[in-house]
Amino acid sequence: METEVFGVNYERFSVGKKLDKLAKKYHIKSVLEMPAHGAKAMPSIYSIGFAKRVKHIILVNGNPKYASEWEKIGAKERVSWVKEEDICHTRFKNASFDFVWNFAYLPACKEPDLMIDEMSRVSKKYIAVFSVNSGNIGFPIHRMVHKKTGIKWTHGDIRYNNRHFIKKKLQAHGLRVIETGFVDCPVWPDSLGFRDVRLHRMNLDFNKMDWEAPYVDMLKNGSFPIWMKLVYIVERLPLPKFLKSIYAHINYTIAEKVDDI
Repeated sequence: METEVFGVNYERFSVGKKLDKLAKKYHIKSVLEMPAHGAKAMPSIYSIGFAKRVKHIILVNGNPKYASEWEKIGAKERVSWVKEEDICHTRFKNASFDFVWNFAYLPACKEPDLMIDEMSRVSKKYIAVFSVNSGNIGFPIHRMVHKKTGIKWTHGDIRYNNRHFIKKKLQAHGLRVIETGFVDCPVWPDSLGFRDVRLHRMNLDFNKMDWEAPYVDMLKNGSFPIWMKLVYIVERLPLPKFLKSIYAHINYTIAEKVDDI
C-alpha cells in the first residue's frame, strides 16, 4: 500500500478547487477524462473536483476498484468506467462531452497530435490539458536526479511541460485557447525526483498498485488541515504568470472548438 504524501494531497486540493470553478464558469455537465491514469498517485480520481456540479463523468482506462473513493463522497452514480484499446481512436461519438481533459499525460503520449485531435472530436466545446510545469525550479533538479541515478527518464517529451508550447500546439489544431494558468502552487518546489526514484526502483505498475488517498477522506468530511488552507491563500495571490511559473507545479491550458464559418 502506497499512501499519497502531503504534496500530492495539496495537489488534489488545488486541482479539485480549480475543476469545481471551471464547471461553474463554463456550465459543464459532462466530462471525459482520457486517460484516467494516476501520475504516480491513485488513478481515476483526478476528476473528483467535478463531482459536485457535473452530472456525468466518464473515466477512460481507469481502475474501477477506486469507485470506492467516489462512493465515499456520494458521487459513485455520476461516474462511468470505459476501456478503450486505442485512446487516439475511441468509440465515442462526435461532440459527446462538454469538457474533455487529461492530467499529466500528454508528455508521455506516443502520438500527442492524434490525442489532441481525438479529444477535439469527442468534445462539444472544451478541451483541457493539465501538465507538470517545466518552469518550476524543481523540474531541472528532477531531471538531474534521473541522470545521476541512471534511471531512464520516463516522463516523456518535456516540450509538453511548457505552457507556451502547449498553447501553440492546441492552436495549431484549430482550437481557440481561452484560459491558461497554474494550479498546485505551494511554497515548496515540485518533486525533486527522490520519491520518483524510489517508486521506480520498486519496479511496480503505478496504475495497478494499491493506493491510499487521504485527500478523499478530507473531502468527505470537509476537514482540510489549516496548513492546506493557508498555502492555498498564498497560491491565490494575483502574481504575474512569469513569476508564478517559478513555483507552480502544474500548468493548465483550456481551449474551445471554433465553429466552422
